[in-house]
Amino acid sequence: MKTRIRRLIPFFAVAALVLVLVLLSKNTLMSKKVIAHFLMPSGLIWMVLFAAIFWPNIAKKLRFVFGFLWVAFALVGSPYAGNVLLRILEKPLYDREEVTEPLDALIVLGGGTSKSPGGRPSMGARGDRLLRPAALFHEGRVKALITTGRSITEVGEDRLLSRETSEIWQSIGIPVEAIFELDRPRNTAEELAEVAQLLKEHSDWKRVGICSSASHLPRALKEARKQGLTLIPVPSDFRSVPLQFASHYLIPQGRGFRDVQTACWEFLGRLV
Repeated sequence: MKTRIRRLIPFFAVAALVLVLVLLSKNTLMSKKVIAHFLMPSGLIWMVLFAAIFWPNIAKKLRFVFGFLWVAFALVGSPYAGNVLLRILEKPLYDREEVTEPLDALIVLGGGTSKSPGGRPSMGARGDRLLRPAALFHEGRVKALITTGRSITEVGEDRLLSRETSEIWQSIGIPVEAIFELDRPRNTAEELAEVAQLLKEHSDWKRVGICSSASHLPRALKEARKQGLTLIPVPSDFRSVPLQFASHYLIPQGRGFRDVQTACWEFLGRLV
């Protein structure tokens, strides 16, 4: 009898974990979100790791390992952890969101587009870095737009991110003569090196800005300084918005993994 009860302890522990998070929910809708997140792949893995902590007849060291993995998995998939890390990168740019004086040109780093199966360019998850410059142009705050980049991770020919951005801008009324495409660079360092050459050809451009996702912009400005460029930051795509408490955010999930990895990628880029 005792052996049978001991075997059920991991399942009781998981049930208790689910129950606690459901009870912490503010209403029925939030409770449903908790249950749904537990049924997602990352939620299921998290539950399995939690059950393993209480599994009978395993070594204490192994139990500690499962506990460590459970906590680590929760942190790397936590929207709260991602929010904190992104805020470190983005907070210095909070007061730079508005463009107070007109720009002669605005550099827009590639990466805000996606492509349909039929080949039609569209705004991707980071599309704000395309929309914001377009709005500034239509408001008369930017005279010229510089789009850069290509993707080398696709099957077949490289995707010209600069061309995709240009096509989207033209579709919303930006004249082609106001757009400068730099389609050779493959990363931020190459983009800024190419921009430096373009700016030498346009010595009349005195006030030049650079637009990218706010989390990426500090690293981009660092690369610009290596090229001897003094650029005005125009941040977009802010991700570190305040998060209210919600128990389903305590469950590892896609948003958390995305934001934590985005922040860690930028920190690594600063070191390397």
